[in-house]
Amino acid sequence: MMGFAFRILMQSHKQAQIIQEQKQLLGQQLAKIEELTLIEERNRLSQELHGMIGNSLTSLADGVELLRTSVPESEHDRINALVAIAQRSLDEIRKQQYQLSQSTYSYSISSRLQQFTEEFMKSTGVTVAFRVIGSEVPLMQQMNDCIYRCLQELLTNAVHHRRASNVSVQLYFDRQQIRLQVEDKGAGMDLFQSGSGLYRMEERLHLLQGTLTVHSELEQGTVVICQMPIQAETAQNGIRLLIVDDHTIIADSLQHIFDQHVDFTVVGTAVDGQGALEACERLVPDIVLMDTPIQGMNELETLLEMKLRWPNMKVVFMTTFEDTIQAAAALEHGADGYMLKSSREMLAAMKLVFLGGTWIDQSIAARVFEEMKQQREQLEKISPNDPYGLTQREQEILGHLCGGLRYKAIAVKMYLSEGTVRNYCSTLYAKLGVSRREEAIELARAEKIV
Repeated sequence: MMGFAFRILMQSHKQAQIIQEQKQLLGQQLAKIEELTLIEERNRLSQELHGMIGNSLTSLADGVELLRTSVPESEHDRINALVAIAQRSLDEIRKQQYQLSQSTYSYSISSRLQQFTEEFMKSTGVTVAFRVIGSEVPLMQQMNDCIYRCLQELLTNAVHHRRASNVSVQLYFDRQQIRLQVEDKGAGMDLFQSGSGLYRMEERLHLLQGTLTVHSELEQGTVVICQMPIQAETAQNGIRLLIVDDHTIIADSLQHIFDQHVDFTVVGTAVDGQGALEACERLVPDIVLMDTPIQGMNELETLLEMKLRWPNMKVVFMTTFEDTIQAAAALEHGADGYMLKSSREMLAAMKLVFLGGTWIDQSIAARVFEEMKQQREQLEKISPNDPYGLTQREQEILGHLCGGLRYKAIAVKMYLSEGTVRNYCSTLYAKLGVSRREEAIELARAEKIV
């Protein structure tokens, strides 16, 4: 009897050791995921720093060019030298950005996933059967990273939460989509209590026009499918682009980038909102790539006019600064994308938008979604007697405008940046259906809005 009890005690002790070892190994996998997240953030910051320097050099070159008419002709050689220095530096920055972006494509997605599953099996002792079906095609980096992160989280959750000992991973490629399917025979899960992990995964996929499907029953196993479009037919003569930017150097640079690719045709450029509308009337582009802010008509008014007259035309906002308020307002008013000028994946983004997707720069996506959520919550609190749907802050800014304050003074009074006030005013003017401060003030007084 004592011997039997001792054997049971030893078996229990061994099982406890195995469980403890598995917990430690899973902890190591979680640490690797955190490390990858940190590396991705460092890479993003590096890219944004290069973009910021590049845009500063562009502004510097533009500023020096503006001085040309104000200095004697004898000083023009110095002007030319300064512009040349800025241009060479800008070319060097672009070269470094290209090299950085190219380095991230050194492994195909199937190789990355294969390597990760092998490391996962060694560290956890879990059997993972990995299979690739179809002919692999190159993916843009954001899509590559999304699939990789999905597999990391799905394998870790299968072992940690569902106690699976065998997992099947299948990566499918066809002409129009990529699909990652992860299946286990573990304990299953309650989809209503599965936590925020699946929600975050679904958000990442949604940004790339993808979907997440989960089938699970308690004690019957789980199947998770991540699916994204990767290819579709483009226009016969290339995607027709109109570039709207009042910086000639940036517009020329963008046109040069797109002209290197047969999938794109830059049909024209414009420097302000009115010019953009006239160009759209004449050229009917597939996509308008519009800088913010723009001269003349504010960007939201221009966007609304474009969507009213050409509902099938895509409009993508492009800016130097991370302004989540402006981004949320643009998307709520029908914009098809919002990106930073330093975006490494502008070409892929334009293709995604052309195919019906929405592009939001990854560096600000989470904050943009939160801002849009807050804006919707504010709209729900608006009185039905207010026909314009102004938020409390917009009403406050309108009151300051009626009081004679300029943007800078309003910014100081409300503890906001001047750029943020301008963005609020752009949204405000769009809601009121006006294009200038004076018209907004006149309307507010006539209808006693404030």
